[in-house]
Amino acid sequence: MAVALVASILLHELAHSGVAIAFGGRVHDITLQVLGGCARIVRMPPKAWQELLMALAGPACSLALAVLFGVLAYALGTETSLGYNPIAGEYVIYVEPNLWFTYAAGLNFGLGMFNLIPAFPMDGGRVLRSGLQAAGQSKAQATEVAVLVGRGFAVLWAALFALDVLFGIQLKCPEGAPLFVRLLWSFVFQSSSVLLVLIAYMIWVTGRRELEYVRMESRFRGGWQ
Repeated sequence: MAVALVASILLHELAHSGVAIAFGGRVHDITLQVLGGCARIVRMPPKAWQELLMALAGPACSLALAVLFGVLAYALGTETSLGYNPIAGEYVIYVEPNLWFTYAAGLNFGLGMFNLIPAFPMDGGRVLRSGLQAAGQSKAQATEVAVLVGRGFAVLWAALFALDVLFGIQLKCPEGAPLFVRLLWSFVFQSSSVLLVLIAYMIWVTGRRELEYVRMESRFRGGWQ
């Protein structure tokens, strides 16, 4: 599963990189780390709609892998006979999904959906910024709004962690939820996860850094529309 996770993250980042390069961007390298992966794009695609497609490419790749692994889970599952059903006139067969492919599908579904959360500079935050630019805001203005939304998520996750540590309060996933929903819930609301706090810190710091860069770019070059 560790190999599947690393490979899935790498494919996610390669999807971002491929679209960026197709639109004239330049990718310096891809770094895999504890918090996931990061494609260092030193020259972003110049237009907002191109950045939108670049941001969506990663989650789209992850969700496509989730579908692929989900299909393989049932295609390579184990058939178990539950006995003869006289009413139907046939044996009842139950297909138990392949466990490895089931978890691989869940990992990619969680990876894709989590990255669509509009917490800049995550993929969903870049989609939000592109949408704001399409609505008429400058790149600097759209970045300010996207960073503010991202900080809201960072504060939420930090608060959930504090509530859990100090008072033992957690947001429980609804009973009987499917596996995919439980995995996504654990990514977004699992307040006991230190990893989530580290992601919140990363969002706060890197969002501020990119906002400063865009402001400087706006002052010296007049900003990108």
